[in-house]
Amino acid sequence: MDEFYFSTNVDNDVTLCISPLTDHKAISAGIDDKLGYFLYEKTHSNDGVAVIARLHSEEAAYRLSQILGME
Repeated sequence: MDEFYFSTNVDNDVTLCISPLTDHKAISAGIDDKLGYFLYEKTHSNDGVAVIARLHSEEAAYRLSQILGME
């Protein structure tokens, strides 16, 4: 099964994303259990990740991406 990845630009330096977390992103965000999908902001200038919410299903990830107008 393919994993979803949705995103939208907030400004030139920040992207709002919904996806599973890679090992690197999980460590950066201080997340130990990276199962499921996460809504997070990715800051490009410092390679930072700020997790906003955890989504426990693909359906929740898909529906929230539609509400937020993500591609």
